[in-house]
Amino acid sequence: MSRRTGEGPLRVAVVGAGWAARSIWLPRLTAHPAYRVVAVVDPDPEAREAASRDAFPALASVRDLAPDTVDLVVVAVPNHLHAAVAETVLGAGVPVFVEKPVCLSSAEADRLAAAESAGGAVLLAGSAARYRTDVRTLLELAESVGTVRHVSLGWVRARGVPSGAGWFTQARLSGGGALMDLGWHLLDVAGPLLGNAKFRHVLGAVSDDFLTDGAARAGWREDGPTEISGDVEDTARGFLVAPDGPSVSVTACWASHRPDDVTTLVVEGSTGTLSLTCTFGFSPARQEHSVLTLTRRGQETVVPVSGEPVGAEYDRLLDGLPALLADPASRGLAVREAARNVDAIERLYDSAASTRRTARPAAPVPHRDRPPRAVVFDLDGVVVDSFEVMRQAFTLAYREVVGDGEPPFEEYNRHLGRYFPDIMRIMDLPLEMEGPFVRESARLADRVTLFPGVHDLLRLLRHHGVKCAVATGKAGWRARSLLDRLGVLPLFDHVIGSDEVARPKPAPDIVLRALDLLRVDAEEAIMVGDAVTDLAAARDAGVAAAAALWGETDERSLLAAAPEHTLRKPADLAELCLPAEAALA
Repeated sequence: MSRRTGEGPLRVAVVGAGWAARSIWLPRLTAHPAYRVVAVVDPDPEAREAASRDAFPALASVRDLAPDTVDLVVVAVPNHLHAAVAETVLGAGVPVFVEKPVCLSSAEADRLAAAESAGGAVLLAGSAARYRTDVRTLLELAESVGTVRHVSLGWVRARGVPSGAGWFTQARLSGGGALMDLGWHLLDVAGPLLGNAKFRHVLGAVSDDFLTDGAARAGWREDGPTEISGDVEDTARGFLVAPDGPSVSVTACWASHRPDDVTTLVVEGSTGTLSLTCTFGFSPARQEHSVLTLTRRGQETVVPVSGEPVGAEYDRLLDGLPALLADPASRGLAVREAARNVDAIERLYDSAASTRRTARPAAPVPHRDRPPRAVVFDLDGVVVDSFEVMRQAFTLAYREVVGDGEPPFEEYNRHLGRYFPDIMRIMDLPLEMEGPFVRESARLADRVTLFPGVHDLLRLLRHHGVKCAVATGKAGWRARSLLDRLGVLPLFDHVIGSDEVARPKPAPDIVLRALDLLRVDAEEAIMVGDAVTDLAAARDAGVAAAAALWGETDERSLLAAAPEHTLRKPADLAELCLPAEAALA
């Protein structure tokens, strides 16, 4: 999609309503004459309510965005969702701008490239630091130092370990620590100096001396818990060598023993050296002024750099996006740059593997001394008995849309847990079946009941402070309506539908979203499901999986998937989650 000059402001949807959206994107987009915010997308009802109070139309899912009503989508969600959301938006033919990191792996970069190519829309990205006056001046002067031999990149904070509601320091959600966070900015800014250089030798080292130190927390981002825990690095150092380009050293530190934050960019050339000292980002513990120097043969010259307000680089980024959106040369550029950045980061992490603690943790087995703090439930077949209703609804939808013949409900049943349209694609059935299926399910909704013992289980978990969420293949509004009718909606902290995440089960997105909303770590939660897709989603989220066998399920397939726990009745979950005396109460 492209727009002609003079068509009016770009219609922008912002996906995510967290700190970045509230503090960076929404205020600037609203104030900029080239943009008009037409939607804020977030599956969290509280976030949508806050957006509505600020007069922004609020939606629960990117799937609710009509492609002909939006010209650009800005993705401002936790790192692990960047590529998935962008892929979905591109697939709908809508241009997208993605915050750093654009992706967390080379595989994600490949998928984004394919989505951009297939969908016809362009992906835009890039660190806002590129648009700083001091950085642009340094890059403009780079030719004056001859052939670039070495580039030194550093961003060292005094106290800046982020919480971000916990996800920044959880590897499965962030993709890494200071290197993925600050290092991406540094590598992205240095891109024009590196050209097409391919790194042959890469050496990296990481450490986490400050990660759990509360005094090292970033005080300018009060959007999460005060405690800090995690499995990522707070400090990363690396050295990269390319035979056909400059060598590069990178230092990225969330915290240090310095009294203030400092960013340094040094370009060593064959005829001189450029050195910039400044502070990227929003930290108040910053350098008073940016200092750029040019040194030749022992003679140092200070290059004048005009001052600018903190965050002005984001305004200039927004100034430039409409032109990039209209330029055919933009297609594929951001993806190639992202692929280069993530390749360097992956290789640095691989080199530092002996000291890095960011591999996905194995799902632990909860025990009486450390019971789970949260339970994520599938809905159908676990909380509610809807089997016969689904059979009748599927049969009616099949005969109404397909016609005669035996409805293949048994095959449909094997795919339960997935989003209904995805099941239709897998079974090669018409997507038009969804309408009559939903209609008939709603007509028969009063026949859906809670499984015996579930209501007592939910009340018991609530009484003992165990957080509960539903992660279902149903649409979120349908699930909430059903649970409300059954009188148990207040017993759940959150109810999330497959239409409210980028990728439905068996992808881990819906479980990861539940963990985010419940504000618990993977090792503190357990997922209860009655389908193999539930167990797969739990595993990929790093969560212990429990198989619920009290409904109409394929027990053999479920047990073959080797769940950590097997539950024959709802009370078994109480015994697993609560102290013995509480479970028996």
